[in-house]
Amino acid sequence: MMSSQTKVILPIQLLLVSLISLSNCLLHVQKNEIRTFDSLDGLWTFVREPHNGGDIGIGNQWNTLDLEKFNNATVMPVPCAYNDIGTSSELRDHIGWVWYEKKEFVPLRDRNMRHVLRFASVNYFAVVYVNSEKVTSHTGGHLPFEVDVSSQIKFGAENKFTVAVNNTLSWSTIPQGDFNYQRVAQRNISGRILSRLPDGAVKNVGNFDFFNYAGILRSVQLVKIPSIHIQNINIVADHTGSFYFETAASSLDGVKVEVKMFDSDGNVVYSTNQTKGEGKLENAKLWWPRGMGDPNLYNLEISLISDGELVDIYRETFGFRTVTWSDSQIFINSKPFYCLGFGMHEDFELIGRGFNQAVMTKDLNLLEWMGGNCYRTTHYPYSEERMFENDRRGIAVIVETPAVGLKGFSKANNNLHVKMLTDMIDRDKNHPSVFAWSLANEPNTNKKESRAYFKTLVDAAHGIDRTRPVTTVYGPTNFDNDETADLMDFICVNRYYGWYIDMGYIPWINQSVYWDISLWRETFHKPIIVTEYGADSIPGLNQEPSVDFSEQYQNEVIQETHHAFDALHKDHTITGEMIWNFADFMTGMTTTRAVGNHKGVFTRSRQAKISAYTLRNRYLKRFDQSNLEIWD
Repeated sequence: MMSSQTKVILPIQLLLVSLISLSNCLLHVQKNEIRTFDSLDGLWTFVREPHNGGDIGIGNQWNTLDLEKFNNATVMPVPCAYNDIGTSSELRDHIGWVWYEKKEFVPLRDRNMRHVLRFASVNYFAVVYVNSEKVTSHTGGHLPFEVDVSSQIKFGAENKFTVAVNNTLSWSTIPQGDFNYQRVAQRNISGRILSRLPDGAVKNVGNFDFFNYAGILRSVQLVKIPSIHIQNINIVADHTGSFYFETAASSLDGVKVEVKMFDSDGNVVYSTNQTKGEGKLENAKLWWPRGMGDPNLYNLEISLISDGELVDIYRETFGFRTVTWSDSQIFINSKPFYCLGFGMHEDFELIGRGFNQAVMTKDLNLLEWMGGNCYRTTHYPYSEERMFENDRRGIAVIVETPAVGLKGFSKANNNLHVKMLTDMIDRDKNHPSVFAWSLANEPNTNKKESRAYFKTLVDAAHGIDRTRPVTTVYGPTNFDNDETADLMDFICVNRYYGWYIDMGYIPWINQSVYWDISLWRETFHKPIIVTEYGADSIPGLNQEPSVDFSEQYQNEVIQETHHAFDALHKDHTITGEMIWNFADFMTGMTTTRAVGNHKGVFTRSRQAKISAYTLRNRYLKRFDQSNLEIWD
């Protein structure tokens, strides 16, 4: 049995009372008996505006022109970040607008279908045009957006799709960045320049330690769905076999609904003709994380039928799984869960943060080889394809908003943050692999104004989804000056003893980590996961005795930190650990970054460092979690 401190599981019919409007949400793209789509991935015409050149393209209505005819026109692969595709620093370090254009025929036979233009991720601000007409704009990368373009499409003819993208960050964006611009250098009466910077100098530095890759980062699709169509599906299914579902459609006038639930063998285990329903499946096969059982999945099929004809159909996978927590542990299906995980990045050579199936598959294969069972989507929501793979493989995930390094807590930013949080939860709500929502990474929550800001976020997350805990990842703050940690369901802490703190003093690491994390636990009485620790190592740099940036030093820091983790777990203080980082990744240029951040246990090309074998041995020894102790 769970301890008396464990959160009470709400009755299944109450779990979705406050869920966001079903009619305003995005379904993952699916091709089936009725639905289809045209992929717009491939080579797009690409034009870069001058560095921080203002709104030249929009002001001169480039959307009405043929970008192919511009003197500086080239091509750009989609999906892909544009930064590393060129041969000059001007493109890599560009700040401001870039333009994409693609021409595509739309068959006449599809004229009776509703056409929706969908972008899985454009970073950061996008303005979208179809046949020169503006159809939508969107703020923020890493989450999908779509727009109905049925009235703009020319059927049986060529269509022009244009996207203007701006990557500028400021204190009004999420994530935030410092933007400094000197329009004209000051001069004295004699004309002497009083500034060391040239006219037009601009510096835009994000409040985070990874490269601000920009462009159309994930797939673009022209989705074709019927006029009467399914709009959204919410599913909650717990470890007792109880479930609740709700679906919404564009219209139900004269439409019959058929709902069927299938097990993994294709057997129908439940059916109804209602748009919402609840029940209990006897002997339901549960979804388990790796090391605790099999990641069993079910399928909910929704059909709309009019005049005896199938007009739309959609299938959503899900799992029977419950997440609860006590004041010291996280439970999955009533059993203690200990995270053996990673901080990661969607980052690879050439493509930057662009989605790539091979890179995704390699990363998840390596995670399994390491004996890992979880990761955090640092520091933004990862691709939809990856979320489905997490479900299939049994990898537990903390999904994080793009709010990394927050320093300012304005009302406008709070509203934008809530919008991103809402969209993120809606996108990933039916994935059993998602066991928690992370509101932010390393915000400056020692500021008084941060409390009201984060309370709004916590309330929003709980209002949307009552089935998962909410956390924030703390870095610059300490247990004695943070203003928000008591609002969270569990606490995540990043600590770098032996690196950013007391570099070279490896014998101090064990006691320092134990002391620090224990005080967080004593102060807030909540479960704790250490979500970042580690050190940089330049691949192939070997030194005995170890020195900073050598593979030996990284390995020794990790080993000493593990001693502290063992003691903290024995004392019922932590419920998980995540190394930083899975693999080396690119950053902006600073004196502490030699071609990126090298805290990975794998190189950027996914080759193992010494520390990878240390971590693998540790994780494999702890992989079987079927008999973990429940703490009183």
